[in-house]
Amino acid sequence: MSYEVRWMPRARRQAATVQRWWVANRASALTMLRDELARVIGLLQQNPELGILVKGREIRRLLLPALMHVFSPLLAGRVVLSLCLLLPTSGAVALSCAYFQRRSYWQIAAGFAAFNVTFLMGFMNFELAIGIAMWGAAAWVLYRERFPIGTVSFGAVVATLAFFFHMFGFCFYALLIGSYELTVLFGKDLRTLPDVRHATKRAIFLVLALVIPTTFYFVSPLEQIEDAARWPHIAQKTANFFGPFLDYSSAFDVLTIVPLIAFLIFCVTQRRARISAAALIASVILLVTYIAMPRAMKGTYFLDIRLPIMLGFMIFAGFMPAGLTPRQRIASGILFAALFLARITFITSVWMQSQRDVDDVRQVIASVTPGSRVLAADVVCTDNPAWCASMPISRRLPELTPTYWHLAAFVLLDRHAFWPNIFAEDTKQPIVIKEPYRDLQAVDSPPVNYTYLALDQIPPIELKRFPFLTGWSQKFDYVLVLNADGASNLDRFLPNQLQLVDRRGIAALFQVRK
Repeated sequence: MSYEVRWMPRARRQAATVQRWWVANRASALTMLRDELARVIGLLQQNPELGILVKGREIRRLLLPALMHVFSPLLAGRVVLSLCLLLPTSGAVALSCAYFQRRSYWQIAAGFAAFNVTFLMGFMNFELAIGIAMWGAAAWVLYRERFPIGTVSFGAVVATLAFFFHMFGFCFYALLIGSYELTVLFGKDLRTLPDVRHATKRAIFLVLALVIPTTFYFVSPLEQIEDAARWPHIAQKTANFFGPFLDYSSAFDVLTIVPLIAFLIFCVTQRRARISAAALIASVILLVTYIAMPRAMKGTYFLDIRLPIMLGFMIFAGFMPAGLTPRQRIASGILFAALFLARITFITSVWMQSQRDVDDVRQVIASVTPGSRVLAADVVCTDNPAWCASMPISRRLPELTPTYWHLAAFVLLDRHAFWPNIFAEDTKQPIVIKEPYRDLQAVDSPPVNYTYLALDQIPPIELKRFPFLTGWSQKFDYVLVLNADGASNLDRFLPNQLQLVDRRGIAALFQVRK
């Protein structure tokens, strides 16, 4: 197995690496980092027999290893995950304070959006980027009029930093400060045109703050990628709109969403709310963009679901209850405190229960030999709908995606083996697979449907995603089937080609007969 770490802007490289660990073991990231992170960093640095190449000392610049020089591995993991939770939440609070020039208990409610669906899916670079964007926008709103040169200079730094973490973070920052500039130019009367000289000066300052990352984008590989856009079903699109508050249970999601929406409607209809004009402009643009944006484009998936996350934080940043009676304030405070506590308790219990899946995978792959090639496969819901409806809720985010796909990463973490779904896309991750393993890489895909291994003729569309399926038994040493407890006949699957090694709960390991 051979890897090469290629140059990528430091912040993006950090975020991409952290995301891999979080997705690989979302349910127990904090406890696993202590054991696994140090081991795999050592693997990348100190195992020349695996042909792993690192240019210079780039690996030392990764975020978690850097923190591990200061903190213990467990504490370093907690710091990173805490940043993903606190940076966007505190950014929303800071932006609200900048918009309204006051503090409110309502701002704390931004914590409802902290455990959003992108956080649960492991999009850590995105979470950090939108947090940076909101903090930067808060500084712009507070200091743009008093210190224009300093604010624009600082804004250019924030825009560049957000871009290096995630492109959406930069776009969010541009939207927030652009919306503020519009409200300053037009004031409360949109029918009155602003002074041309004044508008031109502000536009130039805005462009100066955004020009560096914009230039980076147009010279980056991402700009040159051509890929057909794909849209989700309308029902999926509608459900995903509530992404800031979605978790593992649709019923529990309703318990959270309905009171929040009811409170917002009550405050607006009773004229007991203040709404920032800049936030309103940004929110409308986010909503319209979400409706029009595809699910996948330019080689990136789950594009559209990121917009409701930003919109969710804007609800708490740009909306402020006002004029509530003391009884209404107390009642709403108790209600939202109880809902928040219930949400945190529920998510924590799901994560603790899913630890069993993590343990099962690690025990099943214990016999995998280092340097071997492991084909990751999946028992998909369409093969067994009844099981899908009853399987542990920790294994899926409703209307989105399974959460267990990347547990196959433990074949690298534990056994130093190769698996084809490794995050190594040229435009996204700093690791690239070299020959002869490159032909075994899946193309931006989850684990293959295990039933495809039994087909004589693989559908062309599947061969495009899994080019290694042709003659797979000659290319791989093991097959790791995930969600294995959903397949009743798995023990007798391809007996002439596969020998069952071990099967526990979510995982089953087969050795390929040679």
